[in-house]
Amino acid sequence: MHTSVLLKEVLEYLDPRPGKRFIDATLNGGGHAEALLERIMPDGRVLGIEWDTELALQTRERFARSPFKDNIDVVNDSYTNIIGIAERYQFRPDGILFDLGLSSWHYEESGRGFSFKRDEPLDMRFHQSTGVPVSEIINTYSPAELEQIIRDYGEEQFSRQISAAIGQARKLGPIVSVNRLVEVIGSAVPEWYKHRKIHFATKTFQAFRIVVNDELGNVKKGVQAAIDLLPSGARLAVISFQGQEDKIVRELLKENVKAGRITQPVKGTTRPTWAEQTTNPRSRSAKMKVAQKI
Repeated sequence: MHTSVLLKEVLEYLDPRPGKRFIDATLNGGGHAEALLERIMPDGRVLGIEWDTELALQTRERFARSPFKDNIDVVNDSYTNIIGIAERYQFRPDGILFDLGLSSWHYEESGRGFSFKRDEPLDMRFHQSTGVPVSEIINTYSPAELEQIIRDYGEEQFSRQISAAIGQARKLGPIVSVNRLVEVIGSAVPEWYKHRKIHFATKTFQAFRIVVNDELGNVKKGVQAAIDLLPSGARLAVISFQGQEDKIVRELLKENVKAGRITQPVKGTTRPTWAEQTTNPRSRSAKMKVAQKI
């Protein structure tokens, strides 16, 4: 099962106690939600929001077989609609959590090309009934547009070379599989770049995933909506895994502090302990920020 990042710190700062109510805006496999439920029983509630239809169904079924089945509602929707979802369920939260990282399930089981470790179709959408698969972007956008995506959203230093290589490679046939995209990226970067700790395709894959799901736009909308939804005294915790998301969250919180709408009871950024990073390498890039509604 997906290992929940910064779990001890989430529980410390959100302070779940019997009878409290929480929204897990990024439910994934339900690890954070389960830990919250353990502490808010017998009459507390969790409203879990999961945008991925398949993952929402799996997590709903898992909780239906658990001792918490009567204390959680799983909603298949985008967290950008958090206010409408809360109104529909008449839910007044004591705290809201965002864990913006991908679930291990996306990498290992979704079959949508999130990982370059297995050859899968290039889709990368969290919700497959919306938008277009990433293969459409890769094969129809101009090299200049692809360069901007890879540079701006992946912060990839070889964005120009990679986008040019994609433009050339697709003349021989559309790029529709993970292995083919990795092969093209590999042909564009220098040999030394392939022997670093981070896989040479990581930043390009990240860039395409962010764009196809409008991740940065959604973070801005969703976190602001959560701040608007929180009643006085309630807390918000946001865990991000890449620099652009963290910057958006930091600026949003700063704006809302300046406007007198929230305080930041936990100053700065909370990072995983060395012990957690050692046992769960995925946690290494995690950064959490906490706010409290005035």
